[in-house]
Amino acid sequence: MSISPGMTVAVAGLGPMGRGIARVFDRAGATVIVSDISIEAANAGLEQIRQEAAADGDTIAIKADSLESSLKDAGLFIEAIVENMDIKAQMLGKTKQYGRPDLIVASNTSSLSVGEMGKAFGDSSRVIGMHFFNPPTKMRLVEVIKAAGTSDSVYDRVIQIVDEIGKTAVTCADSPNFVVNRVCRPLYYEAQLLATQGLEPATIDTIARNALGHRMGPLELLDFTGLHTHLASSETALREFGDPRYRPIPPVRTLVRNGMTGKAAGRGFYNHLVESPRDARGRVTIPAGPPPEGIRLDVIGPHAEELRSHAAVKPYLSDDAPLVVFCCHRTPTSDDLDELNKAVGKARVIVDSSDAAWLHTLPVDASWVRLHAWREQIFAEVVDDEVAHIVPTGDVATLLAALQAPSVHVLALPGLVADRLAHCLANEAFAVVEEGTARPEDVNIALRLAMNHPVGPLEYVDRVGVATVYGGLRSMLAEFGDPRYRPTQLMRRQNGAVARNA
Repeated sequence: MSISPGMTVAVAGLGPMGRGIARVFDRAGATVIVSDISIEAANAGLEQIRQEAAADGDTIAIKADSLESSLKDAGLFIEAIVENMDIKAQMLGKTKQYGRPDLIVASNTSSLSVGEMGKAFGDSSRVIGMHFFNPPTKMRLVEVIKAAGTSDSVYDRVIQIVDEIGKTAVTCADSPNFVVNRVCRPLYYEAQLLATQGLEPATIDTIARNALGHRMGPLELLDFTGLHTHLASSETALREFGDPRYRPIPPVRTLVRNGMTGKAAGRGFYNHLVESPRDARGRVTIPAGPPPEGIRLDVIGPHAEELRSHAAVKPYLSDDAPLVVFCCHRTPTSDDLDELNKAVGKARVIVDSSDAAWLHTLPVDASWVRLHAWREQIFAEVVDDEVAHIVPTGDVATLLAALQAPSVHVLALPGLVADRLAHCLANEAFAVVEEGTARPEDVNIALRLAMNHPVGPLEYVDRVGVATVYGGLRSMLAEFGDPRYRPTQLMRRQNGAVARNA
């Protein structure tokens, strides 16, 4: 990992991102000069960089200076100042005045228009986006935003630079929120909506971590990054796209207005002064009981294969068993219901699904769960909803004990939790590809590296099948009547191709 010999990099703005970016280039062997709103602020930022580097066992050769002096020999300038276009435009005007004619100007913006910055700079061909992720010293991804006016030579050089500093670049067009923040937006929206519809934040985050494999739940993540920051990005997305599916969730406005902006404020979706998210997750998670002896079960239905083949299930499989799990990860057809009703006549039944239709069609005395069996340990969402008169029977506890599957209780909401989050995330990924903002492979890489998701959203669709995701979205659209859930035309077309070839 080393940068081209003799390269000087100027970094403006010494918040957490600017400090981290400066250290990344210093590690790669560049000459790094940092600046801030004043030389005093720059020196204070440099001292903080020294302390952070020492804590990591690093030494630095970074220097602090004024913006004008830092630009004299710089071949690359990276601005990481406040996310305000007017302030950025003022600084870019000074950059054009002080910098070399061949200076590459990069913005670490997470949502603002790189093309607009190019106009403010006065030479769009030399302006590009380089969006690092926090903390830059550890996160591998850099979104490279090529605006309409960015020259091919500048783009090619920046891609090379990203490789030289040991990072992975994904390319995206100059579109609001770019790739990661854009694709994850519905993940955050749906988590917030679930909380307003009666689920505890810890329940939502526990499911995201255990059923989807996310390193951090969406509501804990919002508390960590700041609800005010998320709200501002949501406002930008709604303004730029004009699409109602990007409208902010009202309770978030209330939290922000009351100063409850997340972990730093002590209160957001979680009351961090009372209980940590980790403790809250432990409180809502129900561990599996001791494995029962002599249990026999059968797994049937249109989506039984994954569960039947799971190592935790195989020892208990038996034809004509007294306990049947009916797996149907779609709106049930008449054939599905016929198969289910035959099973009900012979055995006790647990329905495994997240589809909203089961609120109306669940057989009397049957239980409703969603078993997530794609990992080594199965994780379960158990529907327990007094309002809907759906409560788990003792057979659920027996089943989960046999499978050694931890669980959480959820309400009978369309899509339940994990599938609702995952399907909406995938739909937004389809939108990004459909619009030409990013290539499918870049979308998958971006979500794996920036969010630590085990698979990219389009890889997820490949695993579960586009018909499952498309059908899940259509079901939620019908039940909620909200355009948030309308499938993209790209997904609709792919689903049509699958249906024709079935």
